[in-house]
Amino acid sequence: MNQQAQQAPQSFRGRMYRRDSARPKENRILALKTGIAGLQFNIENEEERRALQEITPGTELMLFREPDNEYDEWAIAVHLTQQDKLGFISRFKNETIARLMDAGKKFVGVVDDPETDPEAKEIAEKELRRSRRAPTENMALPFSIYLIEEA
Repeated sequence: MNQQAQQAPQSFRGRMYRRDSARPKENRILALKTGIAGLQFNIENEEERRALQEITPGTELMLFREPDNEYDEWAIAVHLTQQDKLGFISRFKNETIARLMDAGKKFVGVVDDPETDPEAKEIAEKELRRSRRAPTENMALPFSIYLIEEA
């Protein structure tokens, strides 16, 4: 007599979804918490000022390398949309991320909420007290930068 272990039939859900499809498509690894350098210089009119005020915690920001930037060879621009540049990652903090971007790594920025995120609040307060903060770095809009790894 053949004694094979009987397997329980798969549930309907188990047949409909593969285990792989339930996994997230990407992992996000925190790389840096910072503010936007040059934010005050890129707001040119009242419409842009209003748009900036409507940014809420959790808003994703796009990061673009600008290797031909005349002021900083490691420049990374921070955009709200493809056309709306907010500023840059501080030149004192951007080289490692820029090198990784040049090597093909992807990053995304996410606006922090210092009121509900104690770590973001603590970092913002430390940055304001310490000289680590670049003179042009605006901590009024703190954000986190995440490395995106495909799962």
